[in-house]
Amino acid sequence: MRNRFFMGAAAVLFAVSLAPTVGAAPRENSSELYRKGARLAIDGQLDKAILVFKKVVEISPYYCMGHYGLGKAYLYKYGMMDDAIRHLKTSVKLDRKLVRGYFYLGIAHFMAKHYREAASAFKSAYSYDDTYLEALYNLGVVYEIMEQQYKSSVYYNKFLEEKTKEEEDLIF
Repeated sequence: MRNRFFMGAAAVLFAVSLAPTVGAAPRENSSELYRKGARLAIDGQLDKAILVFKKVVEISPYYCMGHYGLGKAYLYKYGMMDDAIRHLKTSVKLDRKLVRGYFYLGIAHFMAKHYREAASAFKSAYSYDDTYLEALYNLGVVYEIMEQQYKSSVYYNKFLEEKTKEEEDLIF
């Protein structure tokens, strides 16, 4: 009798443990959804990409790439610059070395005419990855707009020096 009770209890526990998975759709993976959103954005389907990236952020609010994708998609939508900045900032807070997050945060600040913040973001991108030469060029542009000619020429020259080194390395 005691054995039957334990066998019955074990069967009920087993059935209960399976209940949430039987008939339920599998939980979507944040990384797979991010890649789906990125493909949609590349194909020019920004509205659909934004919906997918929103779902990524909803499922995994601490996944930096979800915020990065959503911020970058907002960057290309008219009137969504504040949202782009917010999500790109979140992406680099979640991953302090997300170079492309800093780079596109710089682009977003630049487009919003927040030049000091743009310069800071471009400097961060370059400091974490010194092969991100576009950040140097963009720093030159930002300082030129801010009428800081000396800083502008320093970054333009550094860009040209590094670009020349890069091209020489390709030849040899």
